[in-house]
Amino acid sequence: MPTFRYQAQTKDGKMVNSTIDAMNLNVAIDTLTASKLKIIEIKPVKANPFAFLKNLKKVQRDAVVLMTRRLGVMMKSGLTLARAMHVLYDQEDDQKLRPILMTVLHDVRTGSTMSWSMAKHPDVFDSIYISMVKVGETTGDMAGMLERLADFLEADLRMRKQASSAMTYPAFIFAVCLLVVGVIFVYVLPQMLAVFADQPGTKLPVPTQIMIFICDAIRNPYVQLGSLLGGVYYGIYIRDYLRTPEGKFNFDRLKIRLPIIGNLNRKIIVAHFCRAMGILLGTGIPLMKGLEVLMEFMDNEYFKQLSCQPLYEGVREGKNISQVITEVGFFPMMTCNMIAVGESTGELPQMLTKISKFYDSEVAYALEAFLVLLEPLMIGFLGLVVAFVLLSVFLPLYQFIMNIG
Repeated sequence: MPTFRYQAQTKDGKMVNSTIDAMNLNVAIDTLTASKLKIIEIKPVKANPFAFLKNLKKVQRDAVVLMTRRLGVMMKSGLTLARAMHVLYDQEDDQKLRPILMTVLHDVRTGSTMSWSMAKHPDVFDSIYISMVKVGETTGDMAGMLERLADFLEADLRMRKQASSAMTYPAFIFAVCLLVVGVIFVYVLPQMLAVFADQPGTKLPVPTQIMIFICDAIRNPYVQLGSLLGGVYYGIYIRDYLRTPEGKFNFDRLKIRLPIIGNLNRKIIVAHFCRAMGILLGTGIPLMKGLEVLMEFMDNEYFKQLSCQPLYEGVREGKNISQVITEVGFFPMMTCNMIAVGESTGELPQMLTKISKFYDSEVAYALEAFLVLLEPLMIGFLGLVVAFVLLSVFLPLYQFIMNIG
């Protein structure tokens, strides 16, 4: 995003020299004028060759949640949308989110809708965010919609943080173990095994031969170069493949079919679907429109094609949503039964919200169970590695002692 350096004067006569990030010069001038500044001079800053490094950092999801909550509170207190957005811009600490708020504020002041302006930033505001803002604009209850949206984002963020924090400790332990094993294979074992390899006329045991082969391969510069080039090639190939519809579908299917982790991913998807659907239906959105929004919002291509699409087609043909969900086969039977009860009692949005809360707690329990199972698996794996290393060292030593005897 371009940067402009400006010199301006405040209402009390103080001079201000600073910079501002904006989509273009008009947006920068409009924002400074709205801040009660009298612009004396403004000009673009020369391009920085390292500016691309700033774009590597994304807008924090916490900042979007907090911004949504504060915007809803301000509008509920009676502030207009433009005034509330201006206050948000002045108080925002996230340097990646500030220029985006500035752009949205400029578009709102020039007559555009907030949903249209936010749609220009899909990396920050996803499809369900835009859809719910559109509903708020249509119904005239933007403040209430923003509060529901903030509740949804907070619940979603809480689940993401639970999963992230649960995996931090195992990932750290696994990385340390790999580092230790790597040091042993590269620096310790080669010197020890070289003693046995230099013994003339001695046939080394198979574990020792395998260990010598592995250590020589790891230390071989040609093998290192080939591994590096192969890793780069397959990394680029896999990245490009996952961007294709077929690749994303296969990868998302794998995430659901994996043992243990697949069941956890399934529960997360069900909770995500029910929470979003409950909020959409609770705001008065028709069922068909809500399913259309969710088909754009759900990022799991396998779930989208195998569940969302048949669900949309079945409801359009006149079937009950509970009937179609049962036929799809992705959702647990308890979820299907609860949706059927909510549909028959006319409280489907409330029932979907209860289902999402239930699966939020189920995900937390599943994460704990996964960690309990992961710890002995890691210990067992490391035990096998250590046992193999000890065999490769002590077997030739034992053989050498027996030959002397």
